[in-house]
Amino acid sequence: MRTSPKLILLAPLLLVISLKTTFGQLSVIPYPAFAELKDGFFTFHSKTKVAARQPEVVTLMEEATAAWEIFLGYRLAIEQSKTEKSSSPILVFLNENFDEKIGKEGYRLIIKTNSIELTANTLAGIRYGCETIGQLLENDPDRKLPCAEIEDYPRFSYRGMHLDVSRHFQPIEFIYKVIDFLVMHKMNTFHWHLVDDQGWRLEIRKYPKLTEIGAWRELMPEIPWDDRPFTTDLSKATYGGFYTQEEVKKLVAYAAERNVTVIPEIEMPAHVMSALAAYPELSCTGQNLGVPSGGVWPITHIYCAGKEETFQFLEDVLTEVMAIFPSTYIHIGGDEADKANWRACPLCQERIRKEGLKNEEELQSYFIQRVERFLNSHGRRIIGWDEILEGGLAPNATVMSWRGEQGGIEAARMGNQVVMTPGSHCYFDHYQGDPTIEPKAFGGNTTLKKVYSYEPIPSELSAEEGKLVLGAQANLWTEHITSTEHAEYMIFPRLSALSEVLWSPKEIRNWGDFSQRMEHQYQRYENRGLNYALSAFQVKASQKVDPANRQLLVELSSEAFEPEIRFTLDDSEPDSKSTLYLEPIPISKTTILKSAVFKNGRSMQQVLSTTYDIHKAFAADVQLLHPASERYKGGGDYGLVDGVVGTVNFSDGRWKGFSGDDMIAVIDLGETTKINALELYTLRAENSWIFLPQWVSIEASADGESFNLIETIPNTITTDDKGRRIQVFSAHNPVENVRYLRVTAKNFGVCPPGHSGAGQPAWLFVSEIVVK
Repeated sequence: MRTSPKLILLAPLLLVISLKTTFGQLSVIPYPAFAELKDGFFTFHSKTKVAARQPEVVTLMEEATAAWEIFLGYRLAIEQSKTEKSSSPILVFLNENFDEKIGKEGYRLIIKTNSIELTANTLAGIRYGCETIGQLLENDPDRKLPCAEIEDYPRFSYRGMHLDVSRHFQPIEFIYKVIDFLVMHKMNTFHWHLVDDQGWRLEIRKYPKLTEIGAWRELMPEIPWDDRPFTTDLSKATYGGFYTQEEVKKLVAYAAERNVTVIPEIEMPAHVMSALAAYPELSCTGQNLGVPSGGVWPITHIYCAGKEETFQFLEDVLTEVMAIFPSTYIHIGGDEADKANWRACPLCQERIRKEGLKNEEELQSYFIQRVERFLNSHGRRIIGWDEILEGGLAPNATVMSWRGEQGGIEAARMGNQVVMTPGSHCYFDHYQGDPTIEPKAFGGNTTLKKVYSYEPIPSELSAEEGKLVLGAQANLWTEHITSTEHAEYMIFPRLSALSEVLWSPKEIRNWGDFSQRMEHQYQRYENRGLNYALSAFQVKASQKVDPANRQLLVELSSEAFEPEIRFTLDDSEPDSKSTLYLEPIPISKTTILKSAVFKNGRSMQQVLSTTYDIHKAFAADVQLLHPASERYKGGGDYGLVDGVVGTVNFSDGRWKGFSGDDMIAVIDLGETTKINALELYTLRAENSWIFLPQWVSIEASADGESFNLIETIPNTITTDDKGRRIQVFSAHNPVENVRYLRVTAKNFGVCPPGHSGAGQPAWLFVSEIVVK
């Protein structure tokens, strides 16, 4: 096993954690439905034998004991025993009569000082019981198991993870690892996103150009993802890859042996530019726009719903897909289809008239329902993103609710089954810590604790409607994730949190206990060589303005179990001798605060550095002519003068957002003074409809009535980079006898022509007004 910096950090910590937490529970993730600890331990030794009653159990135990050998140092002998009685201390068998309490995936595990008995109704239950034994064994240096009676079964039947391999192709070897990750966490579904605009990843023999052309694109790493131009130059299309049908069949069989169902996603009618690069005649325009090298928005180049050839193509593709994937569900996407080309397409308009449809939304419903009928005729069912509700939901469809929970709620009330995967809690492409510390992510803020807090059954649903929620899944989109190492970082440890949400009874979940058990889980990750995140050990800072004393009170916290936080106020790196955080820190002058969590005298190296600028306008009274949006209130009344600048993650709570309105702020400095400079911190994220101001003006007044213009600062940014960036508008004209300042940032008003939100209100984001 390799030695990593993370292991060095965790080693002294793990020495003081037993297999029983301070809550008197087992150090297992996900936690069992029922577990009663007993006195004593079962101790393994080299002559310990395993007896398995059924031949198929023998095969599974050969796999389990091979895994345990890594930690025991020897392989346990296995024998087949045809009766419950055996001289072997470990007895494993399938029940002859189905045990309704534990169901298809549950197990019973009885650990005594001289024996272990593992029983289940299915091999899946035996496998999950072996995972529990393996977890208890893995982190005990003496290779002992605590005596216990465990009755375990999952809360939800659907426990999944999604992986996008279109944006960045991942080798088949990594997909096998993903299956193993899921088994380790008692998850049972792998949603494989094989098709999107940026790449077609599955061999379809009837349509070879799907992989000959659709699987490859130009890389363009020097250009931000959302700014990359379209190209049809095949000589430069060398980045990508695909999976052969034989490769996938072997992977699917491997997963099935481990109780993991692989659900393929074949997108339609949008997110298919890779297919249309190969077969452009299936679009409304017949254009070949190539396989995009980056983001596409709006997604207008989609399958033509008016051509019979489109449906023949899809039926041919799905026929091959069904031959590869035995899953009941086939995911058909259905999301983010812009209907602009359908509105302009004579064939689509003729289809609307012929079928008696009202509009293009109903045309999409026709599209989805036609595909559903085809799949239903072959004994399959569709599952799609919540946009498949638009225009009317296909009768047998299952809805995957990603735009919050409303789509899932609506579908359940209609009697359709639901899988919850809201971006707020289940999108693992979001940041899990401070963006200044974390690798590149899509945005958002989905921490380990936030994932653990998720409840898949919305309170709005009745008990009967709640039964239609099959479960939930994590989604890992990969626009910014180019390597397997980065993918692992985004998956772990958040997959552990979601696994417990989906497996363990709601009433026994406990964040404090889970966060302590996670410290053993990190060791398990280490043993497997995973590139996991330690983001939960980061410090989080929040501040309150104390205007009476003209100071900030900074509170520090961490998701780590019982964190020891140490900090410095002089820009030096905190160490084991730095000040221990016990209460809010008063800050009354410009300060760089650095803080970190320490375990057993060692820094966890997730150092948070925050600059607090106590400038002339700090804690001043600010009046806004137009209030900020309720969605982005950015620190409340003092948000523009609280001494803290936001990050490029505009969901960090430090930005005030104005939708369509100008920001006009009148600041009362409290006394007449001289000012030397003013800085306005703004954000540009045009793909999120956030634009820099057209211009910024600064006016000064002594009485709050008569204002004189100090300076107007035009926006001179000409770059085509539409990525996120903080832009400072600065004025450096000294002015005497100033008490009031009026700062105006001119909103674009509406998104400009050619933009995805053309004609819609533009956002203006402001974080801080600094007065020197």
